[in-house]
Amino acid sequence: MIRSFLEMMMGEVGRQMLYFYEANACVINSVILTYGLFMFLCWNNLVRVYRYLVVEVAKTIHLDEDLGRKSTNKRVRDTIEIPWQQAVEIAPFPLVGHVGALLPKRMSVETLQLYFDEKEIVDRAMKLLKGTHIKAIAPSSKHIGERLRNHRLGKQLEPENQPEAETLPDE
Repeated sequence: MIRSFLEMMMGEVGRQMLYFYEANACVINSVILTYGLFMFLCWNNLVRVYRYLVVEVAKTIHLDEDLGRKSTNKRVRDTIEIPWQQAVEIAPFPLVGHVGALLPKRMSVETLQLYFDEKEIVDRAMKLLKGTHIKAIAPSSKHIGERLRNHRLGKQLEPENQPEAETLPDE
């Protein structure tokens, strides 16, 4: 009785969509799950690349005689080079996607520079040197979304207007 009442409320088009879904539910659900798994792999790849960059920058800071844990972010960025190309080459999966993205992007230096800010990577590397666990370090979806939105609108953020990196709680 409830089903017939709902079918009546859906109208002719709604009923046709319901019947189509019921007839092809296995295929439709398989496609949706496959797409979800694919996008999860893209996000996971982005997190791995981000952590790789943070660890490499932290290693460079640690091994550099002029730099240390107390160095300023600007001094670190002026002194070292972030290994963008190495991150692209070492990535296990050729696509990356941020949380909320409908389509992934091909992994390239330009894509990584679009997603990540050098200042944020150095901030996280400094936190890693101060004892933050690597599992607590992940890219901020909010900052990635803001950077993509600004890029789409053609805006270049001034250094004083760039969003600050999220602070992690001290352990």
